[in-house]
Amino acid sequence: MINSKQKILFIINPISGVGKQKIVEKLVSTHLDKTKFDIDIAYTKRAKHAIEISVNNVNKYDIIVAVGGDGTVNEIGKNLINSNTTLAIIPAGSGNGLARDLKISMNIKKAIMLINEGQTKLIDVVKINNDYFIGTAGVGFDAYISWKFDEVSKRGFWTYLKIALKGFIKYKSLDYTVHYNGIKETIEKGMLVTFSNSKQYGNNILISPNSKIDDGLVKLISVRKFPLIYLPVFGYYLLSKKIHQFKYTQVITSEKIILINPEKKIHIDGEPIEMDNKLEIEVMHKSLKVIVNE
Repeated sequence: MINSKQKILFIINPISGVGKQKIVEKLVSTHLDKTKFDIDIAYTKRAKHAIEISVNNVNKYDIIVAVGGDGTVNEIGKNLINSNTTLAIIPAGSGNGLARDLKISMNIKKAIMLINEGQTKLIDVVKINNDYFIGTAGVGFDAYISWKFDEVSKRGFWTYLKIALKGFIKYKSLDYTVHYNGIKETIEKGMLVTFSNSKQYGNNILISPNSKIDDGLVKLISVRKFPLIYLPVFGYYLLSKKIHQFKYTQVITSEKIILINPEKKIHIDGEPIEMDNKLEIEVMHKSLKVIVNE
């Protein structure tokens, strides 16, 4: 008899986010439809282990499930590009930006049951030099926050906000040269300089409310340094999904963007890394199949 079940692998980051991932194995056993799936579970044991596991198992499984935050999703998802393996997400991180963009429930039970339904779509992934991001990447203050957030043991929205507010006052904005659509220009005193494939950083903070994750385009959202008196106004626009209307904001949309970064520190889907000063960004249109709530 031919086994018509799909093979599914859960890759769980046991230290991601705020601890929700600790109950995943029990909930999978209870709520995933065993008539549809043959289930395997792997736990990451060190930094970047999710990359190793996904590389070794791409095309061996019908579905690989990333259990963790945006960083874990990135480590797994970028190895499934243009493969026969579908990415699923169980959000267990601090911000869960990509999961929110795909309308995946923050409730782990509901996210697992969504996999039973098997609704999929093809989304874009963005190549940045020799790496990839699925949600957002950034330089400047954007990267500064990610590096500082990585240094603290306590996770969550309020820790992120505390770091951002403390850093805003002392952060020195830089100038960036950007090339796009045959145009060369300078972003002067760029504070937030974010590349957005999806709409948000996480926690429903929408840095790019008009982004669509399957339109073949990437947006560069830059916010110039502004006087401290405008901080409440900036917060209002950011939280009300209107950051593009803030007078210090510029939005660039293209399939390809080159940016010269005075520093080497950046973030990719919230994870701090160092990269060459010249950043070449290119959209890989509809290159990743994901399970979604649509």
